[in-house]
Amino acid sequence: MSSVHRSTVFVVAALAISVSLLLPAAVCAEERLRPRPPLLAEPVVRALAEELSGTVARHTVQELSLHHRTRASEGFAQAAEAIRERAASYGLAGVEVIRLPADGETFYGTQRSRPAWNVVDAELWEQTEVDGAWVDGEKVADWRTRPVTVAQDSASGEVSGDLVEVGAGTSPADYEGREIRGRLVLTTSQPGDVAPLALERGAVGIVSAAQNQRSAWWGEDRNLVRWGHMETFPAPETFGFMVTVNQAFAWSERLARGERVRLRASIETRREAGSYDIVTAVIPGGDPDLAAQEIVYSCHLDHQRPGANDNSSGCAAILEVARTLHRLVEEGRIPAPRRTLRFVWPAEIEGTIALLDARPDLAARARAVIHMDMVGGLEDRTRSILHVTRSPRSLPTVVNAVAEAFGRFVNEQSYAYSATGEADYPLVDPEGSRQALQAQIAEFSMGSDHQVWTEGSFRVPAIYLNDWPDRFIHTHADGMQNIDPTKLLRAAFIGAASGYYLATAGEKEVPELLSVVRRQALERTASALGRAAELAADEAENLLARHADSERAVLHSIGSIAPWPAASWDTIAAQAAEISTIAGVNATGEAVTDPPASDDEVCRRGPHPKGPLWGFGYSWFDDRLRREELERPALLSYQGRWGDGSEYAYEVLNLVDGENSMGEIRDAVAAAYGPVPLELVTGYLDVLEALGVIHCSGPIGLAERPREHDRARAAGAREDAGG
Repeated sequence: MSSVHRSTVFVVAALAISVSLLLPAAVCAEERLRPRPPLLAEPVVRALAEELSGTVARHTVQELSLHHRTRASEGFAQAAEAIRERAASYGLAGVEVIRLPADGETFYGTQRSRPAWNVVDAELWEQTEVDGAWVDGEKVADWRTRPVTVAQDSASGEVSGDLVEVGAGTSPADYEGREIRGRLVLTTSQPGDVAPLALERGAVGIVSAAQNQRSAWWGEDRNLVRWGHMETFPAPETFGFMVTVNQAFAWSERLARGERVRLRASIETRREAGSYDIVTAVIPGGDPDLAAQEIVYSCHLDHQRPGANDNSSGCAAILEVARTLHRLVEEGRIPAPRRTLRFVWPAEIEGTIALLDARPDLAARARAVIHMDMVGGLEDRTRSILHVTRSPRSLPTVVNAVAEAFGRFVNEQSYAYSATGEADYPLVDPEGSRQALQAQIAEFSMGSDHQVWTEGSFRVPAIYLNDWPDRFIHTHADGMQNIDPTKLLRAAFIGAASGYYLATAGEKEVPELLSVVRRQALERTASALGRAAELAADEAENLLARHADSERAVLHSIGSIAPWPAASWDTIAAQAAEISTIAGVNATGEAVTDPPASDDEVCRRGPHPKGPLWGFGYSWFDDRLRREELERPALLSYQGRWGDGSEYAYEVLNLVDGENSMGEIRDAVAAAYGPVPLELVTGYLDVLEALGVIHCSGPIGLAERPREHDRARAAGAREDAGG
């Protein structure tokens, strides 16, 4: 694209977006003062706003936070039973607990089930010497008082020994010149990362002050105990205790002065076969033709105690949505949804993979997912911001537009209330805060169960509501004092309105939905033009062409939730052409010049295994790499302009559909996350084919050409043979 042409495109974009966004404000001044809620009829919005209760949700958070909810454990089962009882008491239909074996042997697609880990008791004492004998002095950690002090998956042990500092403890150099045998090691790393080298040198236990979840407040409070982990596979042979940074520093200073620090650790745990207990319930759809289709509300129930915001809040919020929608339908205050609304409470990621593998009918029936993970943090304390996060670029969908519309509506109404004391829908809980929500509409990011639903095995569009940052995440301080009933209410409203709309939309709703999509598409196009301005000409053209393709796909995805009225076809064509014109591509979405990458090979994903290649506590991908003695693909360590290697890898596999060529896959991920060398993409696909995940064909099939890993292994074999 020439500089003159690009300048013209930006001028056209500015004019089009300005006219499109400013004209309605000029002609609808009255609506600015009293805006009509988006998409749903005002009586429905009013009913939701009146019935939803942040206080009720907060009570559920309080109950769940009493349990140490590690996957498949007794604490998780107790929390699941609490959810089941409440769902049943609310009158929801189909309330059941789906129990799936979690024994360490059963596989669910890409997820190896992890056995239950239960703690009977655990204590860590610092000892003092009295009359030549070591006796317990100060108790440092106690499972019953603060279970997060015990690293998850720790083995049993009864040991006494001196403490030795090893710093990170993840390289042999950390142990040089130190006597390790028979001692406990003090580290700044996760216990699971330290265990192999420490045990090899005779350590009898691990004490860690590892930090995680870095943000602007990282390290601010040195008295927080953070969640620690041992590896699940292979079963650990030692234990880990987690302590505060202040405690670790105090010991470190004493050791540096030559003082002796002696500890006694007592821990009894059980690693045993358990089950993933997944509670589910439904509000049945009222349309016989659509009731088999489902809109799914998801969260993850597992976490350390208290785990109030992460993620008792999300689980409580979707339960409050269920209570509210069921009651409003039963009382006739809103029509029954046409599609079925389903609610699920699994363990994070691994539970969702297990559920969709064991019950493939659930993914087949799902038309959209609303996932909530951390939605109740009081901003003044947690410093959190609620995000309304879209599905990945590989899954363009109108579902995003629906959530964005309601997210913006709550932002506007809550700001009007906080600024003036007046709003039609302030959405303020009597026991909660009153500040504006200021939710961010965010591009796709990974980190919770939504990434399982949207993954290429299942391809279910997902809205992800999540707080970030949260300065208390994964610590003992993630408690009830940080939970805001108003925040819970507002997150529940966005979820309830979005899910109910998706479950009820019909032909008559399409014109307004098209209008909503157009406004959002114009804003996204402005953002795409801004990103393109940072790139070289060929990459900019690729980005804008892919953007136009995506916006056209969003328009056509409306047909997945509502029948098309014939009168709307001209509108669709006009909106697609408008975006193409502004983006500087022709009506078919093709770039002004050819896209930069080309490779005719086409790949198709096999039927098994299903699920993301990285789960929780087990990585199918890394496990298979070790078995096949393959090198880790360079794509995974690549850093793009807007994304990192894990994001590129996730999307590359999502785009393997039997139609996209390797070059097209490269161009799609480059448009999403920034330019990436074609050979990194083909190299990753090369490894996926070697692992049997995908099968490729084309003018130069992968099976017919030497692969990088084959060449590397052959070179290694020659070296071993002396040639």
